[in-house]
Amino acid sequence: MKELFFNLSRKRLILGLLTALMGIYQVYAQQTITGKVVGEDDVGIPGVNVLVKGTTTGQITDFDGNFSISATENDVITISYLGFITQNITVGNQTTINVKLLADTQALDEIVVIGYGTARKSDLTGSVSQVSAKSFEDQPLARLEEALQGRAAGVTVAKANGAPGAAIKVRIRGANSINRSNDPLVVIDGFIGGDLSTLNPNDIASIDVLKDASATAVYGSRGSNGVVLVSTKKGKGVTKVDVDFFTTISTVPDLIPTLGAADFARIENSRRIRGGGSAIFTDQEIAGFAANGGTNYQDEIFQTAISQNLQLSASGSEGKIGYFISGNYVNQEGVVINTNYERYSLRSNVNANISDKFKIGFNIFGSRTTTINDLNQFGRFQGSVVLNALSWDPTTPIFDENGNYNNVSERNLASLNYNPVANLTLANVENIRDRIDANINLSYDILENLNYTLIAGATTFNGSNESYRTFRADPPTAGFGDNKNTTHQISNILTWSKEFGQHNVKATGVYEFSGIQNRFNGYNAARLFVPGGFYFAETAPGSGQSVFNNFSERSIQSLMARGEYIYNNALFVTGTIRMDESSVFRSENRRGYFPSVALAYSFDNMTFIENSNVFSSLKLRAGWGQVGNENIDPYTTFPNVQNANFSFNGSDSTPGVAPNSFGNPDLKWETTTQTNIGIDLGFLNGRANLSIDAYQKNTTDLLLDDPVIPSNGGNVTISKNIGEVENKGIDVAISADVINTDNFNWNTNFNLSHFKNEVTDLGGRDEIQGTFGSIDGQGRTWNIIQVGQPLGQFNGATFLGTWKTSEAVEAATFGRAPGDARYLRDENGDIVFSAIGNGTPTLTWGFNNTITYKNWDLNIFFQGVHGFDILNAVQGVIVGNTGNQRSFLAPEQLNQWTPQNETDIPAGGPNEAGSTRYIEKGDFIRLSNLTLGYTLKDVKHLNANVKLYITGQNLFLITDYSGYDPELTSVPADDNAGNKSVDVAAGINAGAYPNPRSFIFGVKVGF
Repeated sequence: MKELFFNLSRKRLILGLLTALMGIYQVYAQQTITGKVVGEDDVGIPGVNVLVKGTTTGQITDFDGNFSISATENDVITISYLGFITQNITVGNQTTINVKLLADTQALDEIVVIGYGTARKSDLTGSVSQVSAKSFEDQPLARLEEALQGRAAGVTVAKANGAPGAAIKVRIRGANSINRSNDPLVVIDGFIGGDLSTLNPNDIASIDVLKDASATAVYGSRGSNGVVLVSTKKGKGVTKVDVDFFTTISTVPDLIPTLGAADFARIENSRRIRGGGSAIFTDQEIAGFAANGGTNYQDEIFQTAISQNLQLSASGSEGKIGYFISGNYVNQEGVVINTNYERYSLRSNVNANISDKFKIGFNIFGSRTTTINDLNQFGRFQGSVVLNALSWDPTTPIFDENGNYNNVSERNLASLNYNPVANLTLANVENIRDRIDANINLSYDILENLNYTLIAGATTFNGSNESYRTFRADPPTAGFGDNKNTTHQISNILTWSKEFGQHNVKATGVYEFSGIQNRFNGYNAARLFVPGGFYFAETAPGSGQSVFNNFSERSIQSLMARGEYIYNNALFVTGTIRMDESSVFRSENRRGYFPSVALAYSFDNMTFIENSNVFSSLKLRAGWGQVGNENIDPYTTFPNVQNANFSFNGSDSTPGVAPNSFGNPDLKWETTTQTNIGIDLGFLNGRANLSIDAYQKNTTDLLLDDPVIPSNGGNVTISKNIGEVENKGIDVAISADVINTDNFNWNTNFNLSHFKNEVTDLGGRDEIQGTFGSIDGQGRTWNIIQVGQPLGQFNGATFLGTWKTSEAVEAATFGRAPGDARYLRDENGDIVFSAIGNGTPTLTWGFNNTITYKNWDLNIFFQGVHGFDILNAVQGVIVGNTGNQRSFLAPEQLNQWTPQNETDIPAGGPNEAGSTRYIEKGDFIRLSNLTLGYTLKDVKHLNANVKLYITGQNLFLITDYSGYDPELTSVPADDNAGNKSVDVAAGINAGAYPNPRSFIFGVKVGF
C-alpha cells in the first residue's frame, strides 16, 4: 500500500515538475513586440486594432500609430482597421513589427447609394455613376456642382455665367421638358429636395448619380430628370481635426476688342458723312483721343478680385457615438465691381449604435448666403450692364468737370444706356438666403433579416431681396421681397433580405409623405422723399407704393416596392413599382404609376475570365422604366390672375387683377420612358475599368404652356399635355491606376457623353415661338422650338454680306444702298427669319489625372464641350447701328465697305444682331484645374500633417469663339426665378458675366 502511494506521489511530482517547466518555457518564450502602423502616406494611424489571433490579447495603436503587445514566436498578430486591408503577420523571431496598411479600395468603392438603400457596385443593374470625395479633394472648390463637372458620364455641368454665387446648370442625359424645370432631384442623406449650391464640398463623402429610369424609378414623379444622391461624412475612430484655407485671385482672362476713342471718332465721322451729315469730331479732338486713349469702360467695370475660403471640421467617435462637425466661410469677390457673394455654413452629423439592433442618426445643417448685385436682376433690356460697358462712348469720361457721373454720352453716341460704372457703383441689390435642414434617421433590426428605417426631416428656407437704386431713378427707389418655404418629409422603409444557398433575395417597401408651403410678400417704393437707403422706403408717396403677396402649398404621398434577386453572383434582376399621388392635379388625375425592370449578367465566374491575364470582370446590363414629372405650379389646373393697374379716368391708376392663365382640369403627369443597355469591363485585376451605356428616353404628355389667342383674354396661356421630346446617346467612363508603386502613383479617369436631343411632337404644330426677346431694339424673338430639331434653336435672319455698287438698283427697291447690310428676303421682299443655329451641345467629356510622387501631388483636369453654336449678340451690339447702340465700336469696322474696298462688313443700314453674321461655333477645350501640392508629414510641435498647394483654374481655353467664354449664356441657370427658357434658349449671349481665371494659394492642416 505504501509502495503504491509512493509511486502515485512520485508520478504526480514528476507531472507537476513538467507542468512548471512548460510554464517557465512559455513565460520565457513570450516576448514584447513593439511597432508602428502607418498608412500609404507613411503617417501613423491611431485606433488600429492589434490582436493576437485566437486569443483575447489585444491593443489599440496610440495617436502616432504605435503599439506594444506580448506574443510568442508562433503567434499570429492580426492588424485591422475600417477601410483598410486586414493583415496577418507571424511573429517568428521579430521583436519590432512595422506595418503599412493599404486602403481596401474594393470595400470603399463597392457600396453605392441607390435610393432607399445601398448596393454593392458589382450588383448594380441600373446606370449609376459615383463621384467619391477622393476624386475632387485635390481641387479647391467653393461649389459642389463643380465636383460633378467632367467626372460623371452623362452629366452636363455648365456655368451660365462667372458671377460670384451664380447658379450652375446640371443636366443628366439632356433636357426632357420645354416649359418646366430640367434640374435633377437632389437627395441629401435620404432627404429629398436638397440644394447643391449651399453645401460645403468638404462635407461630402460621395455623390451617386442615378441616370436611367430603372434606377430613378424608385423616386417616381420626381426622378424624371435624374437623381443626385449626396452622402455626407460620418465620424469614426479617434478625433481628427482638419483645417483648409485658401485665397483666390481672379481676373478676366481676355478683354473683348473694341475701338479706342480715336478710331471710334474717325469711324463716327465717316458714318455721319455717309448718311449725309457732318463730322462731329475735329482733327484736334481726335489727336487728343489718340494721345490720352479716352475711356475703356471694360477696364473700368472689371477688377482683380480676391476671395477667401475657410473650412474646418472635426470627426471621430467615443464609444458607440460617432460625430462629424464642420463649418465653412466663403467670401467671393466678383471680377465686376461691386459684386460679391458670401456664405456661412455649419453641419453636425451624429450617429449612435444604441444596441446591436438599434441605430440612430441626427443631421443638422444651416447656411446663410448673401449676394450683392446679381446682374441678372438688373434686366437685359438693350443688353446687360457688361454689354453696356462694351458699347459705351469711349470719348465720354466717367465723371464731368464737377466730379459728378456723366450719366449719358456727352454727344449721344454709342450706347444710349446710362453710364455702366455709375450703374454698378451706386446699386445696392442684396439677396439673403437662410436655410436650415434637419433630419433624423432611425434603424431597427426587427428580425435577423428584417429592418425598419425611418427618415424624418424638415427644411426651412427664407430668401429676401432688398434693393435700393439711386441711379436711373431721381428720386431713388426701393424694393423688398421675402420668400419663405417650409418642407417636411417622412419616409418609412421596410427591408427584408435572405440568402438561400446561391440565391440572394432582397425586398424593399416604402411609404413616404412630403409637403411644402410657400409664402411670398413684398413691396416696391418709388420716389423716396429721403434718399437715405433701403430703410427709408416708407417715405415714398402713396402713389409710389405697391404691395404684393402670394401663398401656395403642395403635397405628395407615395408607395414604392422594389425587389432584387441575385443568383450565384452572376444573374441580377431588379424590379420596381412606385405610386405617387400629387395635390397639384385634380383628384381624378392625381395618381401616377411608374414601373421599372433591370437585368444584369456577370461573367466573372466563367473560365475565360478567371483564366484571363487581361480581363478581370465582364457584366452586361439592360433596363427599362418610366418616371414622371409633376413640376407645375400648385393651382395650374385652375384659372389664375395677376396684379394689374387700370385707369378709369385716363390719369389716375387703380390697382386690380387681370387674367394670367386659364385653368385646365384635365392636366396629368408628364411621363419619361427610358431604355438603357450597358457593359462593364474590368482589366488587369481591376486596375482599369470601362463602362459603356447606350440609352433612349422619350418624354410624352409634356406639360406645355400653350398661348391663347388675344380674343380670349389677352396674352395668356393654358397648360396642356401636348408634345414629345426624345433624348438618346452613349455614355463612356474609363478609370485606371496607370502606375501604382510605393513612391509613384498615377490615377486617371476619363468620361465622355454623346447625345442627341429632338422635339418629335408639339401637339400638331410645326413650331412654337420662344421667349428670349432681342436686345437690339428690333422687337424680335431669338429662340424657337421646332419639331424635328433639338431644343435651343436660334431664330434670326440670314446675313448675305453687303450690297455692292453693281447691285445699287436692286438695293434701292428695299430702301437700301451699296455698303448696307444685306439679308435673305422672301418673294414679298421681307427679311426671312428662320432657324440659324442651335445652342445645345452634342458631346461633352472630362479627363481627370492625379499623380503622386512621395510627398508631392499633382491634379490636372481637362474638360471639353462640342457640337453647339452661340448667338453672339454681344458682338452684334458692339458692331452698332442697332437699337440703342447707334455707333460702330467693333475693330472690324476699320475694314468696312467703301466704294474703293467693297468688303462684306457693312458701313450702314440696319444691323440685325440676331442673324447668321453673329453665329459662332462654341466648341471648346478647357484646362479647368491644375493643382500642385506638397505635404509636410509629422510636423514637429504641431503633431500634424501640413499640405501647401497652389492651383490654377480656367488656365487656358482652346476655342474659335470671339467672346469672353463659350460656356456663358444670358439665361440664368436658376429655374426658381420663374425663368422657363434655360434649355430652349441655350447659347444666347447678350452680355453674360465673364468666367474668371483664378489662381489659388492654400494650406491644409490635419491634426
